Amino acid sequence: MNIGIFTDSYFPQVSGVATSIKTLKDDLERKGHQVYIFTTTDPHVPDDAVEPNLFRFTSVPFVSFTDRRIAVRGLFHAYAVAKELNLDIVHTQTEFSMGYIGKFVAKQLKIPTIHTYHTMYEDYLHYVLNGHLLKPYHVKQFTRAFLYHVSGVVAPSERVYDTLRRYGVKTEIKIIPTGVDLTQFAQQKDPHLRDKLGLAHVPVLVSLSRVAYEKRIDKVISAMPKILEQVPQAVLLIVGDGPAREDLEAQVAELGLKEHVRFTGEIDHDDVGDYYRVGDVFVSASDSESQG
Repeated sequence: MNIGIFTDSYFPQVSGVATSIKTLKDDLERKGHQVYIFTTTDPHVPDDAVEPNLFRFTSVPFVSFTDRRIAVRGLFHAYAVAKELNLDIVHTQTEFSMGYIGKFVAKQLKIPTIHTYHTMYEDYLHYVLNGHLLKPYHVKQFTRAFLYHVSGVVAPSERVYDTLRRYGVKTEIKIIPTGVDLTQFAQQKDPHLRDKLGLAHVPVLVSLSRVAYEKRIDKVISAMPKILEQVPQAVLLIVGDGPAREDLEAQVAELGLKEHVRFTGEIDHDDVGDYYRVGDVFVSASDSESQG
């Protein structure tokens, strides 16, 4: 099949959505399908960069999510490209710009549209005017409106499925968990990483995610004083970067935990497996995970 994936988030952006789409693309191609990515421009990708089977459309930073992008043009260009590629199906992965472009393309070509609902938006309302502008009711309404004309919906977990049914979505929904590429964990790239981080002889707790407020990393930091009472040498390694980092660093300083909490900043996706291996324990207090 010729499959068109329409998404606002794709590599080199760092997010669970971008990772899941790359995993899906690679696996579909291994099964013999032709996969084409329709996504936004990215300031980290040169304008003249050539990426096979990938088409980028002019974009700007998204409101309140400046590390995310939203397309501002490309509707008819995307249609022309999709028609030339003779797409058999459109798979949208966003409810915003590229999602609507994907639905338009599918309608014009008279082909099915499948949509994966990745994000629990009710957990993100605080990003827009501290939650004073948008309410859960608005999430329900725009979700129902977007999904009304799609052929089917993929929910990564029972939580997403239950939420969509609660919203009143009538379209057929299938629970299909996001796949994990195990090859990146099969072989250790840097067996000396723990030594390089100066953590060879101490117990390590690892938090690995986008460093965002909804991940509630502050709760893990708040628990560190009690953890240190029982394990005095313990170190919390916060792997990743994001909008909450500055506030979290201030929290660490205020609690006097600089010797016991480390921030790595953004890491290369290929190094994720090695950073998991550094930890003795993985920790997460997030209550906003589409996987459950």
